[in-house]
This record gives sequence, C-alpha cells and structure tokens, in this order.
Amino acid sequence: MAVQKARTTYHHGDLKNALTSAALSLVAEKGPKGFTLTEAARRAGVSAAAPYRHFADKASLLAAVAEQGFVELHADLAEAAARVTDPTERVAELGRVYVRWAVAHPDHYQVMFGVESLKSEEPTVAAAGERAFGELLGAITACQQAGIAAGSDPLELAAPLWSLVHGIASLAIGGQLREVGVERAPEELVDGVVAQLF
Repeated sequence: MAVQKARTTYHHGDLKNALTSAALSLVAEKGPKGFTLTEAARRAGVSAAAPYRHFADKASLLAAVAEQGFVELHADLAEAAARVTDPTERVAELGRVYVRWAVAHPDHYQVMFGVESLKSEEPTVAAAGERAFGELLGAITACQQAGIAAGSDPLELAAPLWSLVHGIASLAIGGQLREVGVERAPEELVDGVVAQLF
C-alpha cells in the first residue's frame, strides 16, 4: 500500500475572508507592495491557484481589504452618529472615532488611503468609502439645519474638516505627532479642529 503524502493545503470554508486576513497581515509586515498573491495564498494555507477563485490579481485582493476597512469604519461612524444627538458634538465625535479607528487599524488605513489606493478603480470600494464619508456629510447637514454652520453645500465644510482629521490620523499613525512633542491623544486634537470650523 502506498503512503499518501500529507497535503499542505486544504479546502477552505471561507477562502475570501482568509485571503483578505492574510493580505492584511502581510501589509502589516511588508507594506501593500511588499508581497505577492502567492504569499497571501501561502499565509492563508491554500494553493497558489486558490486566490484566483475570488481575485483576478493582487490589486483585486487589496481592493477587498480596502472595502472591508471602509465597511468597518462606516459601521463605527454610523454607531457614533446614532449615539450623539447634539449636531456639533456629533461632528466632533465622528472625527474622534475616525482618528481612533485609523490608529487602531493602521494596515487597513494604509490600504484604504495609501498611494496605491484603488477607490477610483473599484466601484464597490468607492461606494463603501462614500457611505463612510456620508456620515460626516449627514452630521454637517444637521449642523446647517440647526443654524450652527453656514453655507448651502455640506461638502464645502466636510472637505476641509475631513482633510484636517485625516491629517491628524495619518500623523498619529506615522508617529510624527509624538516626534514633535504632541502629548495629547490624537483624537483629542479633533475638538480644536471642529471649534475652528463651527
């Protein structure tokens, strides 16, 4: 009787999620450009051909990672928006949640907003990002309706606010805030940004 060699790969019950998890861990180690689809397959414990059941290439896998990040960020933002009733405080809380989420998920954040971001090329990623951004637009619209914020286009207030909050998150992740001596928690800086705009 022939001895069968043990398989090093196996059928995976949730291949897509296993591959996005593997890709995220590889991003943490090597950055978005530092690994191959084959390495992601190996990390997930499947054959090199298995990822092609769900992803055309590594860019498609990274797009799925980005989409997952936007979905998770949106869930946290939506929960915060529902919890806070004061319009100005809601805007501030969304900013704080955004910064906390980014600092807690730097690898997702890097894929979502990095140089190689695929939002413009992948409609599902763009839609997930727009839903997350929609929470901020909704909060600003509530401020306008309450007479707290002027202007007719919430996007004109949202764009600079998001830019500043996004900058805080990016500097916190990169360690630059600590390097220049900022002692406060990064999300605490959001209150000053909101106070300047409202």
